[in-house]
Amino acid sequence: MSVSTKIISRQQIQIYKQLSKSVYNDKLDQIILETQFQDLRPLLGERFFNDILNEESNSTGAYDDLLDGSTYTYNNITYTNYGLRCVLANYIYARYTMFGDVIDNSFGQTMKMNVNESVPVSASIKKSLYQMNRDLAYNYWLNVRDFLMRNPSTYTLFNECNTSTNNSFKLSKIG
Repeated sequence: MSVSTKIISRQQIQIYKQLSKSVYNDKLDQIILETQFQDLRPLLGERFFNDILNEESNSTGAYDDLLDGSTYTYNNITYTNYGLRCVLANYIYARYTMFGDVIDNSFGQTMKMNVNESVPVSASIKKSLYQMNRDLAYNYWLNVRDFLMRNPSTYTLFNECNTSTNNSFKLSKIG
């Protein structure tokens, strides 16, 4: 396993979200790795997250149903698990929407614009898209969490982690 192990590729993201083929690989890889660490790791717990990264870097396929989704039966009811890659794609797209056009170059950080004149998306629209995609990702996560909780003997490391349903944290200054 390496800190650069990615659970998802550009092509896998494009299954769930429209993502331009011209997005710089370096920037997309940065966003994928940040999202895995910042958004996915806290949901799974560190041990389970690291185990998934190990399996992914070794290409064993042990977590294919979890990652790619599946249908399964629990208490004689058939359910659909959308998969962690669906969750991750939506979290990545949220970050990409908000931060994808900020590029570091020799002039500092700039907003990437078209060669011809164009109007950048406003900060308020980007913020709305960011939050909408994070909310969607979290709802997909709830579906995957149900899958994990209904299969405790297969995903034993998930049972050891503690997840929270509160997906926001706010600090305020008194005074």
